[in-house]
Amino acid sequence: MKKITALAVAMTMAMSMAACSGGDTAETTAAAGQSQAEASESSAGQEEEKEGGHIFGYTCMDMTNPFHIAMRDAIQAKVEENGDTLIAIDGQQNQAKQNDVIEDLITQGIEVLFLNPVDSQSVQPALEACAEAGVIVVNVDSAVADRSLIATYLASNNKEAGKQCGEEIVKLFPDGCNICIIENPLAESVVQRVAGLEEAIEGTGCEIIDRKSISTMDVVLQNAEDILTANPEIDVFWGLNDDVSLIIQGAVESAGRAEEIKVMSVDGSPSGKTSVAEGGLYATAAQSPVSIGEKSVECAYTILEGGSVEAEYSLPTTLVTPDNVNEMDPGNWG
Repeated sequence: MKKITALAVAMTMAMSMAACSGGDTAETTAAAGQSQAEASESSAGQEEEKEGGHIFGYTCMDMTNPFHIAMRDAIQAKVEENGDTLIAIDGQQNQAKQNDVIEDLITQGIEVLFLNPVDSQSVQPALEACAEAGVIVVNVDSAVADRSLIATYLASNNKEAGKQCGEEIVKLFPDGCNICIIENPLAESVVQRVAGLEEAIEGTGCEIIDRKSISTMDVVLQNAEDILTANPEIDVFWGLNDDVSLIIQGAVESAGRAEEIKVMSVDGSPSGKTSVAEGGLYATAAQSPVSIGEKSVECAYTILEGGSVEAEYSLPTTLVTPDNVNEMDPGNWG
């Protein structure tokens, strides 16, 4: 009962944060809740204090997501080690707003943009604005559709992460099983995870019998409950990331079906791995936002110094299950 209550609190927090992200004020690393105008003044003040430093920008699809927060913090730490400045603004799960954010970052004088797009296609106008302004775009975690306008793309091997989940499903259910998923087709990273999952189960008796598409966190619980109601025979319920899958796990437990349904995910967040350790989520394919962030900064400085980088960097993932979770340091990102 305590576990369900804790998950309910987590769901309420996740949904309230998602709802709050729809406001008109952007969140920055200078101070949470600070307005864009105030952020501009703060950044200008920092630049007056240190003349000649580089200014970097960071925007992600959702800065309430622990993965994107960890990636931002890793980038910020490396940038500030060099005496430079990072301005970070939430994309608020809205591509039109994120495009406006990028225009604002350009006016603040950024030289490099670390970009995690809300929508791989609709970010195009912002990419063109960066190209026109001479801003280098380092694309992180989820790819843009038109890679001709970015300097490099860095992400976990998302297809492999999905494949690892699929292979574990086939291993658990060699005679076949019913799978339901919650995905986000706007995010290329999630598209790749689903492609890997589908590839791994192809030709087996394991099949996806129901799927729901989402773009915001506030609809996850309702979709999970609808899937559970519509499908009395589910063996595996896969969520696009740990935040989503923890809500799915709560819905599964509330429905009294935890013994019959294994919930799987991709992220390897501290909360996700802790859930695996405690017998909640069955598995999560762990990635490292810290590694992505640090490598992206390394690439940015290489480009600024006139060097060359690869067009794409793919970082490995590791499937965390009850068999190996105790070796994975659940309290930290992998």
